[in-house]
Amino acid sequence: MKIIGISGLLPSRCVTNSDVLDLIEQHSKETFQGDLPKTLRTVQRLLEKTGLESRYWLGEGEKPMRLMEEAFEQALKQANIRKSEIDLLIYPNVTRGFTEPANSTFIAKALGLNCRNYDVLDACNGWVTAMDIINSKMKAGEICYAAIINMEFGMSEGGPFKKNFSLNSASELAYKYPSFTIGEAASVTILSNEDTDNFKFDYISRPDLSDICNISLPNWELFCNDSDIELISPLGGKYQFNSYAAVLHEYAGEEVPKVFKQHNISSSDIHKIFIHTGAPNMWDGFGKAVDAADKMHNIGQKTGNIITASIPFGIADALEKGLVERGKLCMGWAGSGGMVFSAMSFKL
Repeated sequence: MKIIGISGLLPSRCVTNSDVLDLIEQHSKETFQGDLPKTLRTVQRLLEKTGLESRYWLGEGEKPMRLMEEAFEQALKQANIRKSEIDLLIYPNVTRGFTEPANSTFIAKALGLNCRNYDVLDACNGWVTAMDIINSKMKAGEICYAAIINMEFGMSEGGPFKKNFSLNSASELAYKYPSFTIGEAASVTILSNEDTDNFKFDYISRPDLSDICNISLPNWELFCNDSDIELISPLGGKYQFNSYAAVLHEYAGEEVPKVFKQHNISSSDIHKIFIHTGAPNMWDGFGKAVDAADKMHNIGQKTGNIITASIPFGIADALEKGLVERGKLCMGWAGSGGMVFSAMSFKL
């Protein structure tokens, strides 16, 4: 499998850490119990510690579907194929408008595609999982061309992340803080079935940690164990992002370097590593732990956490800037709610 077209677009509104603090103050001043200025200073320190400087959200009049369509046209032009040649489209995103039918059907309709299409849900690891599925289907000779559409746009009013800008107490930072790092982005990846041994995938799965990072739906209690309810319940059933950052980072600190080592590729052989954009400084630490920090293309300082679009956007960004050479060994490296930790290797 080869990537023959890849593009990424950010919306136009640049949101700084200062802007985020202003939004928290605006949405919390009527509800907060305690010392709000002190809590805002805590958020500021956490953002500075993370290394995030900005993130991009939709500007006035901007539409996610239009950004997606523009990214698709860019990737299709690079791929130099007709869109009618695409056999499979996968939509692997956290943010979505539909659970029935698959959100992919609306994407296929907008792009004028009649190919097989479906959604994949694997939290922030969605793009890697979609790549793995397509790779297997291409190895089996079932498809020739496929597209992955990433659309992470969750910062609108009523979306799963922005709701958390309203704080009632400082204790809520334990699970609301990660929302303050979220950015928005669209990316498109087009793949061909040439070089069927190009991609290799490794995973570590920790479903025992599934309750520490989630976005729940109404009646979610019917679909998990009783033991999960206590931790999820603060935001349960309200389509809100619920992520216990300190616990998540503790386990990520163990499993992210472990999955890299499990992949069994020497850091000296790697040209570039494309990573999840969750927390730039944390990922720098992971890179140092495996002696590969100098190989990482880290865009999180600029983009914020763009969720499933992280790795494909990073690849498109590095190609556009001439920072990655085709034919050299690269890696994708991610940690995800679920929890799932992944490493993949490939040549562009």
